[in-house]
Amino acid sequence: MIREIVAEVYPWESRVAIVEDGRLAEVFWADQNESVGNVYKARVKDIIPGLSCAFVDIGLAKNAFLYAGDIISPDKKRGGHVFDLLKSGQDILVQVKKEAFSEKGARVTGNITIPGHFLVLLPFQGEVSISRKITDSKRREYLRSLVNSFKPGEYGCILRTACLEADDDEILSELADLIKVWHEIQDRYQRMKTPSIIYEDIDVLERTLRDYLDVEIRRIILNNERLRDRVLNYLQQKSTICKAVLYEPGDLFEKYGLEKDIRRALRRKVWLKNGGYLIVDETEAMTVIDVNSGKYTGKDDFEDTVFRINLEAAIEIPRQLRLRCLGGIILIDFIDMKNKINQDEIVETLKRELAKDKAHTRIIGMTGLGFLEMTRKKSRYGISEIFTYECTRCNGKGRTVNLQSVACEIKRKLINMDYIQQDTLICEAHPDLIDEINHDAKDLPFIEKRCGKKVKFLKSDRLGPLEYTLRGQ
Repeated sequence: MIREIVAEVYPWESRVAIVEDGRLAEVFWADQNESVGNVYKARVKDIIPGLSCAFVDIGLAKNAFLYAGDIISPDKKRGGHVFDLLKSGQDILVQVKKEAFSEKGARVTGNITIPGHFLVLLPFQGEVSISRKITDSKRREYLRSLVNSFKPGEYGCILRTACLEADDDEILSELADLIKVWHEIQDRYQRMKTPSIIYEDIDVLERTLRDYLDVEIRRIILNNERLRDRVLNYLQQKSTICKAVLYEPGDLFEKYGLEKDIRRALRRKVWLKNGGYLIVDETEAMTVIDVNSGKYTGKDDFEDTVFRINLEAAIEIPRQLRLRCLGGIILIDFIDMKNKINQDEIVETLKRELAKDKAHTRIIGMTGLGFLEMTRKKSRYGISEIFTYECTRCNGKGRTVNLQSVACEIKRKLINMDYIQQDTLICEAHPDLIDEINHDAKDLPFIEKRCGKKVKFLKSDRLGPLEYTLRGQ
């Protein structure tokens, strides 16, 4: 497998794509207000015993949500009744685990984790865990004894897959750095006022490099030349064979066809290469994926036809789970097969493709109704939640692309219209869309400087809420 990272960084957003064998596998998006991974000194505002949770002030517009199971008591025990653990007005150390989004505040936890490339430090847990993808029992035992001999007894660690090929000195050096970070967090917690941020995690690009930088990464492509130098400096500190960091101006997602992949991932139907297709339905409780034969008729053998459709579906479904960032309970309705060997082959193929996923997945097995049941851990919002909102014309039964994502698309296109001969660029759009574009006034000077032209925005009621035209004048 050949893996590449394509990143676009603008003042209003950052987008990072993981491309595997020429196809988009995952996409990460963050705006200028991202806070996942940040640690705050917070104050308890409201305790809701009926929901076993509390709302805490971390200094953002909306109070953050803290579930009782994520509270760490002074003796480092988790869980218990929320009244026994917290009091209104109490100061508490929390970390953002899920971004604030739409009307929801951020989801926070008291169980702090400090991730690195090789390790994740767990200050409130004492055990050492090792990635399931490290299967060699001797290597696992050696890594466990190595870290146990160095770390303080009260701290825990997760050894990531990158430890498989890492030198001892690299692992221990990073462990020492993570412990130092934790001591700095504790010191700032004592000194700083409430509420305040006391540790800021790295941005979405560095987070992606930290999690995905391995021997399979062949090159990294960026649209920012200064960022390229920063990434090269980062790579020099890591034992990686990836040295190909390229700067390419322009809209990289459009250039490499990734924009089309994102738009396809917002659709309900996914076509397979052989003519079959998937139907992906997301509900509050679970995600259901239906496999259909579509245009594929195969040859004479019906069992062989069904097997080939299911086999391609078993390869495509894990990619769709990652791309759409689907999680929780997932039911897959493969086309019925009578041959037990073929059934086992489909499940093994699914397991093999799921092994590429950084998120924890588990195949439960077949239900009584013939669905394959599995689970996937969800740690961030999916692209349908980021790029769409409920359709107001059908009472929320459907979804449509939201104004923010279209506004970002327009700004990206304007930046890359330096080829236009005229001195002025005109963007004509619906008034609501123009208002969304003008929401961040600082973006306009950046766009005009990059494209070397004046930009004018014209409001037009004749265009739909998500429609726009771009031209020179």
